[in-house]
Amino acid sequence: MSTTKNRQQTGARKKRTILIFALVVIILFNTPPAAFFLQPAYHYQTRDASFSYSEEPGKGMDYEVLQIRYAEYREANKNKSDQQLQLYRTFKFKPWQFWQWWEMIVRNQRFRLPYLER
Repeated sequence: MSTTKNRQQTGARKKRTILIFALVVIILFNTPPAAFFLQPAYHYQTRDASFSYSEEPGKGMDYEVLQIRYAEYREANKNKSDQQLQLYRTFKFKPWQFWQWWEMIVRNQRFRLPYLER
């Protein structure tokens, strides 16, 4: 009887250890220093590619700069229709990449843009 109880306790302890390890890895990979090196380049463009932008966080080319440049583009191209001015993301949404979860939560606007295959 006691060996069965010991096995159950060992199994529960092992599961808890694995869960804690997984949570620590997820948290560490979502901290700014790690996310900085693991963040992919996000690309955006209009359907006709008259406007395109690639985020490069290490060079100050982030999502906020995209919004500024895109607003300038829209202002300079008022003669185009809203459909021609629509901004698309050209990257796929990959929720299994846990190191991007923080970006998906904090900057979810980029993931809500319609997808355009390159």
